[in-house]
Amino acid sequence: MTMYIAATFKELTRKRVFLVTIILTFVFLVLFAFGVRELAGTLEQNRVSPAESLLNSMVLTVLGLFFAQFLTAFFVLFSAMGIVTGEQENGLLLAVAARPISRWRLYLAKWLGHAVWIAVYSIILFVSVVWTIHSLAGLPLLVGDLLRGLVLFTWMPLLLLTLVMLGSVYLPMLGNGICAALLYGLALFSGLVEGITIYEGSHPILDKFLLLTGLLLPTDSVYRRSLYEVLGGADWAGLATADMGPFSMPSVPSDAFLLYTVGYAAVLLLLGCRAFSRKDL
Repeated sequence: MTMYIAATFKELTRKRVFLVTIILTFVFLVLFAFGVRELAGTLEQNRVSPAESLLNSMVLTVLGLFFAQFLTAFFVLFSAMGIVTGEQENGLLLAVAARPISRWRLYLAKWLGHAVWIAVYSIILFVSVVWTIHSLAGLPLLVGDLLRGLVLFTWMPLLLLTLVMLGSVYLPMLGNGICAALLYGLALFSGLVEGITIYEGSHPILDKFLLLTGLLLPTDSVYRRSLYEVLGGADWAGLATADMGPFSMPSVPSDAFLLYTVGYAAVLLLLGCRAFSRKDL
C-alpha cells in the first residue's frame, strides 16, 4: 500500500495542476495574512473592545476557511477527475491492472493514495489559515475544538474524492470533472441560500430542496460543522455567524448526519469497487 501512496505522489507532482495548486495556495495564504495583519492593525488603532475584537477574528475565520475549502475542492477535482478513465485512455491503467491484485483492491489503493495527499494538503491549509488569524487577530483556540474542526475539514474533500472516483469509472475525464464541479457548486450554493433564509424564514419547498442537496453531496454540511467546531461550538459560533448574510449558519449538521456521511462514503466506495471490477479495460 505504501508503494501506491508513493506512486500517487509522483503522479501528482508530474501534473501541472499540482504546481498551479501550490502556487495559488501560497498566494492565497500570503494575501490572507497581509489582509488580516492590516485589519488587526486598524482595529488596534481604533481601540475596539475585546468583545468586538473577538467577533472580528471569528468573522475572519469564517471567510478564510470558506475560501480554503475552494482550494481543497480545486485540488480534488483536478487531481482525481481522470483517475480511472484518464489512465484508461493513455494505456496506463491496463498495465497496472495486469498485476496479480484484485480490481477492488487496486481501486481502494488508488483512493487511499489520493486521500493521503489530499488530507496532508487540507491539514496544512487549515492550520495555516487558523494559525494566521490566531497569531495576528487574537482568535482564541482550544485544542479540542481545533482538532474536531480539523478532522471535519479534512473529511470534506475526502467525500468529494469518493464521488469523483466513482464518476471516473463511468464518465470521461472532462465530463466527470464538470459533473463533480456542478454538484459541488450546487451544494455550496444551497449552503449560501440557507444562510439567507435566516432573514426570510423557512419555506417548506426550499427546506426540502436544501435537505435533498445536502444528502446528495454533504460536503457543505460537513464544512459548516467544521466551522461550528472551530468557533467554539454552541458557546461562540452563533455570535460570529448570526448576521453574515449568505455566510450565516441557521442550522448545524448533527452527529447523526456526520454518521450518514460515513455511510455515504462507504456506499460510494463499494459502488466504485464493484463498477471498477466489472469495467472493460
